[in-house]
Amino acid sequence: MIMIKYSKKTYAAVAKADMSLLGVQLGAACIDAEIPVQVVARWMGVSRQGVYYWFTGVTDIEAGKRVKVENIIATLLSALDAEELPAKDLFTALVVVKKYRRTK
Repeated sequence: MIMIKYSKKTYAAVAKADMSLLGVQLGAACIDAEIPVQVVARWMGVSRQGVYYWFTGVTDIEAGKRVKVENIIATLLSALDAEELPAKDLFTALVVVKKYRRTK
């Protein structure tokens, strides 16, 4: 629906990564919701490369960012369960995320 698609390489890397890692869970939720890496990077105040490293399990999420990431995952999963994500475009996706957003 959204024009944002991840590369086959990213899909494969997330699929083979350790799903017990918070960053990999974030990656799976973002892929399912079609939320682009650059948006997550902006939300978290990190680089896009850092987000890819989280998504693929290369690096772990630092302790100070874990609660925020957990909230993002919960938000995305709630919107996915309600079938409001993926959305037809990025603007609509961000409106939906705001609607479901948990406290920081």
